[in-house]
Amino acid sequence: GFASTCITPPPGRDIPGLFNRRLALGVYDDLFARAAVVDDGQRCVAMVQTDAIKVSEDLVAEARKQAHALCGIAKQDCFIAATHTHSGGPVFGGFMAQPDPHYPPFVAQQIASAIAEAHRTRVPALIGTGACPAEGIAFNRRFIMKDGRQTTHPGKMNPDIFEPAGPADPTVTVVAFGEPATCRPLGCIVNFGCHATHMNGLLYSADYPRWIVDTLQRVYGPDFGVVFLNGACGDVTQVDNQSPRPGEFGPYWCERTGRTIGGAALQAVARMDYYKDASVAAGSARVRAAIRKASPSTLKAARALLREREITPKDVETVYANEALLVEGARRKAPVRTLEIQGVRLADAWFWGVPGEFFQAFALSVREDSLFAHTCCVELANGYNGYICTAEAFGGGYESRTARSSLLVPEAGGAIVRAARRLRNRMFADAEGELAGLPGRRTWPGVDDNALDGIKQLKKRGTARRTKRRAK
Repeated sequence: GFASTCITPPPGRDIPGLFNRRLALGVYDDLFARAAVVDDGQRCVAMVQTDAIKVSEDLVAEARKQAHALCGIAKQDCFIAATHTHSGGPVFGGFMAQPDPHYPPFVAQQIASAIAEAHRTRVPALIGTGACPAEGIAFNRRFIMKDGRQTTHPGKMNPDIFEPAGPADPTVTVVAFGEPATCRPLGCIVNFGCHATHMNGLLYSADYPRWIVDTLQRVYGPDFGVVFLNGACGDVTQVDNQSPRPGEFGPYWCERTGRTIGGAALQAVARMDYYKDASVAAGSARVRAAIRKASPSTLKAARALLREREITPKDVETVYANEALLVEGARRKAPVRTLEIQGVRLADAWFWGVPGEFFQAFALSVREDSLFAHTCCVELANGYNGYICTAEAFGGGYESRTARSSLLVPEAGGAIVRAARRLRNRMFADAEGELAGLPGRRTWPGVDDNALDGIKQLKKRGTARRTKRRAK
């Protein structure tokens, strides 16, 4: 089952995601919570897209609690992720943005309602998995410069660029659901990794994920369900710093990215082979990660700066001085955070969630030695712990600079990768027998087992006749 609920806040609220404070003037396009509920008769899981810059652990816990009360789905089987739109509602107080205490509870309620409605409207369906590339729309935004340092967004055609500091994965992975008799597509879950930073204005917008949904529904109709789960894009964006074209911001580039991803997803759905039967599963692991400890000299300098100067986005150093003090205050209250790493298997596709902005190299390292047909990292899932950077990224650039948007120790990324691999291997081992037999259980419309047997017999007779003719 699929369902969606609107989570657009009223105008005048904060739009988090940039250094400066933005108060919304209106709505460019609505924000949604979109849910898919998949039930194999033994396990029922919910996969949720939230058009927000993040979802906190408290918001997720409340949404899971309410969803369980509404439809009975297990709390631990709800996979809730943010799309990371930088044009969403006030769920986050970062840099100059102020959170709205009333908005996160509303979002949690709407997520629970979407899950319950998707659960209520479940219909029998086949499941299929596939992938298709979407080239030329996502790029790593970090670069190694000729002097050896690393930086974020060095500027278009900067002559001092040596090479990108990390990868950008063009893979669009799709899990689709089809009507049993005809294989007519009913809906799909889409995974791709790119920052949702196209719009960045004073109007609420779901950013490019809106156009993924629109592209698929233009072909399959307004009732076609779509859930988009953003991949690891902590260092991946739509801006191509090695191209002389203008900065890729605004409605045109937003639609361009969404249509390209939606088109790749459309190709995957159009040529999808479905399985006669398959199962779903869920599991989780926990990772403990410490918050960075600032040196006494750093804190002393930050306090001195703020005594001298007002905090303003025009003076970035004052913003970071304030953030450093806030992070240190959070560390003293709770020096170690516990991160939930959730895994969900749908047939032979494995999704795993990270509660932070995850660098893409980490996600690819988990995929490259995976035995699953499709291994999909989903960032900003079930919580938020800022950027989770590679150790090399601490040599410079925006993502690793201490703030509420980047506060974990450098070792956190490696610990998450190790936990994800252990969870992946355990969940594959639990389903290895079924997965080995899945390729032989594909089905096509209008072809049942008896028809397949008949086709085989016709082929045998034709082969026998050709053999006789050759003998004569």
